Amino acid sequence: MKYVELSFVLSEKDYLSDIVVAKLNEIEFESYIETEDGVNAYIQEKFYNKEKLNFVLSDLQKLFKFEYSVKDINQENWNSNWEENFEPVEINEQCVIRAHFHEKVDCKFDIIITPKMSFGTGHHETTFLMMNEMFDMNFKGKLVLDMGCGTGVLAILSKMLGSKDTLGIDIDEWSYKNSKENAVLNNLNSIKFLLGDINSVKGSFDIVLANINRNVILSDLDRYYQSMKENSEILLSGFLSDDVKLIREKAESLGLSLVSHKNKNKWNLLHFIK
Repeated sequence: MKYVELSFVLSEKDYLSDIVVAKLNEIEFESYIETEDGVNAYIQEKFYNKEKLNFVLSDLQKLFKFEYSVKDINQENWNSNWEENFEPVEINEQCVIRAHFHEKVDCKFDIIITPKMSFGTGHHETTFLMMNEMFDMNFKGKLVLDMGCGTGVLAILSKMLGSKDTLGIDIDEWSYKNSKENAVLNNLNSIKFLLGDINSVKGSFDIVLANINRNVILSDLDRYYQSMKENSEILLSGFLSDDVKLIREKAESLGLSLVSHKNKNKWNLLHFIK
């Protein structure tokens, strides 16, 4: 499988890389690796649109100066790069995310993830926010929907926390396959995964997890709402602080009530109840 790698050199890596990632999320870039000088972003070749990229780059150039380069890359090369740089991630005292080649961790929730180009290793702030919020919720016996499941890590955690049934959906074929592989790695074969979008959602759920991006959330939030039972909960993440007001207004206009708002390094999470 072919990918396009977009490499950024940034003057203030820690701050500016968040803005770059947020913008690229909106045009289907799906995975990122921090570098010494900035950040590398990856997208499947079939989804790469030079016109959309130029539009995003133009917007970014109005905000700050940066250098960038674009090149084709094989998926195997990305995996090698990832394995060289990936370290286990401690979500909290109970939960650690590691790769299959790391030693087993002595904690209650030891999650094994091999991302293979999919988003959701726990390194990114949004995954960290989502997982920590999940520990404050009751998943026992619940029906859970994970939209944009990526590596399947949120679906996996929901099952470990006691969900009755969990459904993960992703529009990207590689993420869909990767989620299934990661569920098997964690001995959770009962999780169901579908290749599709919001139109693949059937039935109703007690908990909806959507760590995607601002545009998709705003577009599909009404459909999420329709899939929620009365008194069900939804976690939204994948957006920066500037987008919180817009997303909150849309959610509350549908009848959702805010439970909590968390943030980490400019990234945000909104937790609502129906």
